[in-house]
Amino acid sequence: MGDRLLTSKYEWQIEAELDKNVIAKLAAETKLDATLVQILYRRGYQTATAIENFIHPSDSELNDAFLLYDIDKAVERIQTAAFAGEKIVVYGDYDVDGITATAVMYSTLEQLGADVSYYVPDRFKDGYGPNKAAYQRLIEAGAQLIVTVDNGVAGHEAIDYANSQGVDVVVTDHHELPPTLPAAYALVHPRHPKGNYPFGGLAGVGVAFKVATALLDEVPSDMLDLVALGTVADLVPLVKENRLLVRYGLEVLRTNPRLGLKSLYELAQLNPEELTEQTIAFQLAPRLNSLGRIAQAKLGVELLTTEELTAANQLAASCQAYNQQRQELVEQITAQALAKVAANDTNAINLVYERGWHEGVLGIVASRLVEETGKPSLVLSVNEAGLAKGSGRSVAGFDLFAALDHQRDLLDKFGGHEMACGLTIAEASLPKLQVQLNAEAKTQGLTAQTKQPLHIDAELKLEQITPTFYQQLQSLAPFGTENEEPLFLITGYDSLAAKAIGKENNHLRLELSGSGAGPSISGVAFSLGNQAVTTIVAHSEALRFVGTLSENKWRNQVSLQIMIKDLELDQDKSQGVIIDQRTNKLRKSLFTKVASYIFFDAKLKEKVTPLLPSGANALLAAEIDDAYQAQELYLVDCPQSLTQLEALLPRLEFAKLYLLFYQQDNAYLLGLPTREQFALVYRFSASHKNVAIYQRLDELANYLKIRRELLIFILQVFFELGFVKIENGLMNYVPNVKAQALENAECYQARKLRMQAESTLLFSNSTSLTQYLTKFLKH
Repeated sequence: MGDRLLTSKYEWQIEAELDKNVIAKLAAETKLDATLVQILYRRGYQTATAIENFIHPSDSELNDAFLLYDIDKAVERIQTAAFAGEKIVVYGDYDVDGITATAVMYSTLEQLGADVSYYVPDRFKDGYGPNKAAYQRLIEAGAQLIVTVDNGVAGHEAIDYANSQGVDVVVTDHHELPPTLPAAYALVHPRHPKGNYPFGGLAGVGVAFKVATALLDEVPSDMLDLVALGTVADLVPLVKENRLLVRYGLEVLRTNPRLGLKSLYELAQLNPEELTEQTIAFQLAPRLNSLGRIAQAKLGVELLTTEELTAANQLAASCQAYNQQRQELVEQITAQALAKVAANDTNAINLVYERGWHEGVLGIVASRLVEETGKPSLVLSVNEAGLAKGSGRSVAGFDLFAALDHQRDLLDKFGGHEMACGLTIAEASLPKLQVQLNAEAKTQGLTAQTKQPLHIDAELKLEQITPTFYQQLQSLAPFGTENEEPLFLITGYDSLAAKAIGKENNHLRLELSGSGAGPSISGVAFSLGNQAVTTIVAHSEALRFVGTLSENKWRNQVSLQIMIKDLELDQDKSQGVIIDQRTNKLRKSLFTKVASYIFFDAKLKEKVTPLLPSGANALLAAEIDDAYQAQELYLVDCPQSLTQLEALLPRLEFAKLYLLFYQQDNAYLLGLPTREQFALVYRFSASHKNVAIYQRLDELANYLKIRRELLIFILQVFFELGFVKIENGLMNYVPNVKAQALENAECYQARKLRMQAESTLLFSNSTSLTQYLTKFLKH
């Protein structure tokens, strides 16, 4: 049957073509490539004027700082304090947004001649945001005005304490607003409920910059580099005002870097002239963030504000060293965490913990586990007191906050949102939490086969990738949240060569040529693993991939290259392969090919057949008696038993077999009822007459505290064994029935077979599934 297909990591979602006439007209008017016009059109820029304004933004995108709610009060109070010589403390945060916002506000107040200092909380001692104990220390040390940056909207307790001590607090923040706002002297926030600021997406440093502009009565252009750093690092929307601020800030970062950053460039071997938002995201931000994770984030403020070369060099060296330490910790803990996951990979949710793991990197490790396993992951470090503290990251379709919210009785502390969380829990409670999380995965319908969606902007032929196209593509930059770097499905190429690269041969480099006469283009994919690279090198002519475009600069030579985001062996070039497309949701997009679709369930066949394209075949597995041959076959649903599938497989001959194995309700995840649940329902039926079972099923399930699906199954078993009878919709107990084992019911045996089938076909990895199927296929 051939080798198993190397499948994509993500579910590719390719945008459909738009009206060609509309796109061609706009392309002519804007003198842009039609592919790029199509991308911009989908992003909401649907006229030539809108496209021109996006590509060439003007200063009009910068909103008047005084449109921010409470900014008049904030400016007046800060200026009064500055001129009166009051002691002002800028209270920041330990991430890049907080560090840069602190530097902006501190530098601004210094320019005003204020008696100003700054305080950056310790991630481990103070936690995030205003901390009452920290406020108390600052006030006892003489603080007369506290100005927060990148925090404060949730600081009720600390701000109330400051007020009780006669110390005003001016809050500047951008985070989600709580239902009740703190009693700050002024609260400057772009989404203030009483405000009317035109753009709500500013980062914390963006808000601080606006306050600085109002305080100085001019735009402090020398601080735009700080705004770019914090804005890109904090993943706020990179559109409208933010996009312009980052554009201007990148220019400052390239042409006039401050001393600390210049030193950091040299240590990181960065060429300032080539610096982009990608450099911030993947080079500068991780280095600055490492300070708050490993050491003290205040070092970052010092780095960004120092005017002494010696100090700049020393601080940059510390930053570089802490980043190296952070990288080593991440690699070390990730390896240990993956080993723990591999030792018990039956869990739907990864929950790993160890004594002594560094708390500052656990969020990064959790993200790594999600990438490697495709499962929501929680990573915790256990301290000497037996408390486990750490972070969690989720996948699309699983609400991690809700899952943990249901377990608050187990948790000491907990906070977060759907995709990420932080928590503290007693080590002794961790095994129970694992059980509860697995149960929550069943409740939310999380399956191991769910692929995360990957949005692909357009198909791009290799011959279209030219220096002119790339230059036009860069006019859409800077890229970031809500203005993502376009991702392309690359087509129209031949693979000239493929080879493994890197010390461990786990990276891939391709040499590709198109149909035109242009030069070949390289494609690079990182961290695929040795086995995957070996497979691809052997079958590179069948490779299909998506990626972004970049420039490769080597020895004064500049060439275009493709950074591969995801790949698979091409279904149109691979023969005799099994293609794993298991799904828990049937979409019309799954039935676009003129192929043969095999169903085990007749009702599902009847429902899906109208969705099939003209010329496609829909067949019931039970009706295939002889050999059946087709170029492409789909197994649409999951059989009720492995015997059904094992009888069918030897009759199939195909070039490509697609596995959907759709199952609406997972018996395997739901499990069998317990003896106690059977007994509970039995006692209820014996003591209640004329139960309107169809009308009151949900009510009965709630009363008995048994899931509806399990209750239905229990009643089916009782009905088959004669323990109850149902007439005219009324259920009654049947007395004096001969005792029988529950297992004697045919529906009980059928459920066990179905669970076995689902376990094998839905909850195995692709390799194991392919190996199982291959045993029964005709060779």
